[in-house]
Amino acid sequence: MQKKEETTSNLKLVYFYDPLCGWCFGFSPVMSKIEEEYGDKFEIEVVSGGLFLGYGAGAVNRVAPHIKAGAYKSVELRTGVKFGKPFLDDVLGDGNIILNSLPPTIALSIVKEAYPEHELKFAGMLLELVYIHGIDPTNVEGLATCAAKIGFDKVAFTTKMKEAKYEKAAKEEFEAFRNNQFSAMPAVVLIKDGKEHLISHGYMNFEKIKPKLESFLFKK
Repeated sequence: MQKKEETTSNLKLVYFYDPLCGWCFGFSPVMSKIEEEYGDKFEIEVVSGGLFLGYGAGAVNRVAPHIKAGAYKSVELRTGVKFGKPFLDDVLGDGNIILNSLPPTIALSIVKEAYPEHELKFAGMLLELVYIHGIDPTNVEGLATCAAKIGFDKVAFTTKMKEAKYEKAAKEEFEAFRNNQFSAMPAVVLIKDGKEHLISHGYMNFEKIKPKLESFLFKK
């Protein structure tokens, strides 16, 4: 990402998402395009919502039976992304993947601290880990492999996954999501001069988001 321009330092884009949100998987290419087009104009912060936690976490076909019922097809049709065969084979078979938002959000918290310039990229990689490659998001080895792709030492990353401060940071993100007024994922909020402006709520393509963003970026 390019260095932010001084004239737009009063801007921040907050992306409410979850590393296990299927619609966020579909929205990832849109966020990548936003960063590509406007990443020099504002900071992008990713906030995880905690979609699968506590009793709500568990085997995919127990906690998210709608996926096997065909919900993934709706995401594919509307967004153009494709769920990977390894993931679909598991969902349509034994359904052994465990959906738990905490471990991948801990991983994201670690990356935010060490490689903030890769925050959005890593957020997208976490979605691909599950929904393309079919790797269990509670598998620390899989998370470490993702982190290694942006330059992290796998051993150091695995050690950090056990540190309490990153779990604390992850849980603070879940709380921040619960306390926001928009209550959706994916959602994009532009903060300008301390005021929040909702840019998208649920899935929206880049062509619809672009004029909304530019109305704030280039307004006199």
